[in-house]
Amino acid sequence: MAARVDRGGDSAIRGLVDVRSPSAEPFRMLRLAVDLRPRGDVRRPVVFTSADPAEGKSIIAANYAFVAAQTDRRVLLVDADMRKPTLHKLFGVRGTPGLTEVIAAGIDYKTVIKPIQREPGVLHLLAAGTTLPNVGDVASSEAMETLFASVTALYDLVVVDTPPLLAASDAATLASHVGADVVFVVAHGTKKRRVTRAIGKLDLVGVNVLGFVANREGDLSEYGYS
Repeated sequence: MAARVDRGGDSAIRGLVDVRSPSAEPFRMLRLAVDLRPRGDVRRPVVFTSADPAEGKSIIAANYAFVAAQTDRRVLLVDADMRKPTLHKLFGVRGTPGLTEVIAAGIDYKTVIKPIQREPGVLHLLAAGTTLPNVGDVASSEAMETLFASVTALYDLVVVDTPPLLAASDAATLASHVGADVVFVVAHGTKKRRVTRAIGKLDLVGVNVLGFVANREGDLSEYGYS
């Protein structure tokens, strides 16, 4: 799978694309590409990641989930970038409680999910929650595996935003742990050696990479790791 995303218009820069505009078409193509997975894989979570920060993975994951929800599906978008979460800001909702509270404190995920869209399809957001010092352990926990088993049974599609691979191992750990497929976002100007290093992390744990999204926008967001 390969796709190219060229987000057009001021509304796209602010957040979600207008599904009635041409700017939504690349996300429809991405939706189609993911839908063409083998029938036995269609319930597997779809993890979005990149090599480095500021490559646009979060906004692409959000828009993909938003466009996928236009086809009368139940879609859950999970912000598993528990180090630098952004999706709650994009949708204008509170970031806590969220994923970390579900995993670390045993809160029922159904009580903290934020409804984003109710029709024509359903889009829910599970925000990242409070930042924890042991994020790597959270990503590989039994509670995380249990959560994803529950949500993949309830939703038609589970979309997950994760940290960049060269900033943290969370994406590879989570994808491997919950049996997810990966969509890799590459921004214009990303060095090939950076992509190769990042993909190597996924190969090391046997994660299936569905394909690459070439993001033609440059500086998409204020996003960084220290």
